[in-house]
Amino acid sequence: MKDIKLLISAAGYFGCNTLVENLKNNGERKIEIIGTDMNPNCAARFYCDKFYPTPAGHEPDFIPKLLDICKQEKPDILLPASSYEVYPLAFHRKEFEGLGIKLMISNTSTLDVALDKFDVYHRLTGIIPLPNYFYSRKGFVSKPVNGKGARDIKIYQDESLIMEKMEGEEIDADVLSYDKDVLLAVFKTRERVYGGTLVEGKIVSRPYLLEQIKRIIKVIPIQYLSVIQFMGGKLLEINPRLAGCLPYFKEWNMPYLAVKLALGEITPEEIKKYQDKIQFNMKIVRFLDQKQYSDD
Repeated sequence: MKDIKLLISAAGYFGCNTLVENLKNNGERKIEIIGTDMNPNCAARFYCDKFYPTPAGHEPDFIPKLLDICKQEKPDILLPASSYEVYPLAFHRKEFEGLGIKLMISNTSTLDVALDKFDVYHRLTGIIPLPNYFYSRKGFVSKPVNGKGARDIKIYQDESLIMEKMEGEEIDADVLSYDKDVLLAVFKTRERVYGGTLVEGKIVSRPYLLEQIKRIIKVIPIQYLSVIQFMGGKLLEINPRLAGCLPYFKEWNMPYLAVKLALGEITPEEIKKYQDKIQFNMKIVRFLDQKQYSDD
């Protein structure tokens, strides 16, 4: 197999070092990792083979800067790690594909839905279990049912999605999907989080959630990697990009399978066979490391 050059944008996220390590330790070929991030001092400059700072994904200079990097480095694949970057990249897909680069992201029509929390719930109503919710373009007013004299009334002026407070087991599902088909899904409990990021959990089997995910992907056909979150058996939200905390197994890992799929080196049916190779009850623990350097 030929060597690969892979560009990961937003590579400074907490946990990308593990992604890079496992992509490199794939047992088949050499992968060179080019990292980019809006933080020029992020740790990606240490664990990526090369690193470039870029503007934030929502800034107008983001795409031109990333195109310049791609013209210089000529990566085979571009894998975004931030939800803020997937839509601009999808919108400019032809410019990157014109350079011979595979983009591991969904198309803009799918992202229009997946990135809109109300549209997600609206389209999936009656298809999978959802929390009770209410949407208003005008904002909303919150007041206690037994309040008096306008006490404790809160007014929210902006467009809002209001949903019931959810309870129960919280699950992250790391999903690899393609052409409206779920190829692989790994479920993790969220036992401890830090800043919204899973730092301790366990790999579990949840067949009823797998069936929900299959229905979701039929309606919202996300391509390649995504993370779908549930609480109490109901959909919490969808993130159309790779998860911040991905599980890795001794002989295989989902990101590398996704890379091979993008390159046409493995079929969807071959990837599906890995669903039976998931090792359950494995613990996941994330930790911080430290690097020191001088600008001199």
